[in-house]
Amino acid sequence: MAIDIMCAMMALYGFYLGYSRGIIKTVFTVLSIFFGVVAAAKFGPAMTEFLQSAFNYYNPLMFVAGLMLAFILTMALIRLLANGLEGILETANINFINQTLGGAVLSLALVAVFSLLVLFGDRAHIIDRQTKQDSVTYPILEKMPDKLLQVGKLVRPVFTDFWNYSVDFMDRLERMNNMETTESDNIFDIEEDDNDNDRYNTNNR
Repeated sequence: MAIDIMCAMMALYGFYLGYSRGIIKTVFTVLSIFFGVVAAAKFGPAMTEFLQSAFNYYNPLMFVAGLMLAFILTMALIRLLANGLEGILETANINFINQTLGGAVLSLALVAVFSLLVLFGDRAHIIDRQTKQDSVTYPILEKMPDKLLQVGKLVRPVFTDFWNYSVDFMDRLERMNNMETTESDNIFDIEEDDNDNDRYNTNNR
């Protein structure tokens, strides 16, 4: 019975959070974090150069500032889009669908987290056999971690591809910076050689 009460509390709390935020804001919050990280990796160096040029301040910490600014701007843009979609739903008087779906999704998410805690308690022998037998929700909670593991295996290739792309992008970015540095050094060497030749010709005259 104790497991059922705690499960019900988690489900109700999740529904309350999701209902108050709505499915759009809930999903877009996750998306804003995900795309914020991608944008920070992709546009962070360019944003760093912009900040250095704008403030004429060249400090290694400007790279951190560039990453944070790219991350925050991306999150703000996506959340602005989410607010616009919510406004459309409210105008159409169907925002309750958005809120109900948000409640259902977060409720399920918190119950899934609770199932992991139940699994830990079972493996650690914290939950006795009688408590499991008296619980109505335990048979369902017992199967959820395996379901989550299956979903994780399906989603894993997506995150693996994203990780590989991020590493490849950073490698390409490093090579580009090395090429630009080499070209700049060559330009300065040519200018110095020209200046030396001019001075040599002037002295000979």
